[in-house]
Amino acid sequence: MIKKIIIGAGFSAAISKILTGNKTEIIGSINHQNLKDQNYFRRKTLEVNKLMSKRAFSYGTLKFNLKNGKMHDRLTLGGNANIWGGMIDAKKIPERHLRFLKKKNINFEKLSFRKTGTISNNKNIMQIHSREGLILKTEHLPIKIKNGYILNFFTKKKKLFINIKNSKKTKLQTLQVKKLFLCVGSVQLLDLLYRSNLLKENDIIEFSELYDHFKWRFTFSGYEKNITTVRYHFCRALGHFFGIQYFARYLKLFSFVPLCVDQQFYSKKNSYKLTINNGTVTEVENQKFGTKKFGNSIKYFNMKINNIEINKYLNRINSNIIGFGMSFINKKGPGPISNDILMDIVKKLRKIKFKIKY
Repeated sequence: MIKKIIIGAGFSAAISKILTGNKTEIIGSINHQNLKDQNYFRRKTLEVNKLMSKRAFSYGTLKFNLKNGKMHDRLTLGGNANIWGGMIDAKKIPERHLRFLKKKNINFEKLSFRKTGTISNNKNIMQIHSREGLILKTEHLPIKIKNGYILNFFTKKKKLFINIKNSKKTKLQTLQVKKLFLCVGSVQLLDLLYRSNLLKENDIIEFSELYDHFKWRFTFSGYEKNITTVRYHFCRALGHFFGIQYFARYLKLFSFVPLCVDQQFYSKKNSYKLTINNGTVTEVENQKFGTKKFGNSIKYFNMKINNIEINKYLNRINSNIIGFGMSFINKKGPGPISNDILMDIVKKLRKIKFKIKY
């Protein structure tokens, strides 16, 4: 049976499913049970977990040896959305999209120290909430994700196929796919392309990142001019540090502390080049690195392979492979990245004449 399939379990996969509705099936890694065998190994250096958030691990087939940068992999339901701040620039999303998303349990809360524990000098930046008032996670949305892990994909006589591992006990499942929407994170994307023989030894992989910076400030301090800033009150910054995805009452007990943390977004763009040697991802030698490690923001984008943007790279393989998420966008300005991801999904669905039912 030919299907339209979304691969992923994070924010971009969830938004893609909501926008495409019953026309697509979604498969993602909900847990790691189907990957605990000799073919996949755990990569602790890529894991990012917080004390009070759901733990996630990194499993894959590529090794990573990075010294001047960081990459992250949260192979679980929700992905990075389980630890993110949920910020979005609502001005960059048309009103009809906002109305549609609200019907799907996605709300947009104005920032305030009272409700979200955050404020900003950009009044259009909001926090994405579930209807219950929690920072949005995939599990809050009215979608069902089949637990499975994509091993590889390939074309045969111009037809597109994927191999899926559903669980530890079931055999490999091969599906013919009409449209393949890849919504996997950057690390898993590298793994997938390598297993599909589409990423080879000595290929050059590049990512970009917009510089951001955290500063301690007093709550009554002014903002630095011409710098987009999200200000976290001390009590909310504390919660975010520990992975608490709502502004809990016990956090508000620290509201008397006149300190906050400013997250400042800049237009300065950094690049990071990687290559593969004997199944290990390493940094390209002789590239210049700044004072901060690449990847601290966890928001790296515009993936290129041998200087070809990933969207074009996949299109040359098969025009029915379409990518959604950070790796597949080229963010232009400072600020949250979720609005860029959302509008990129809408744009690409329109391009393939995939009608969204609002």
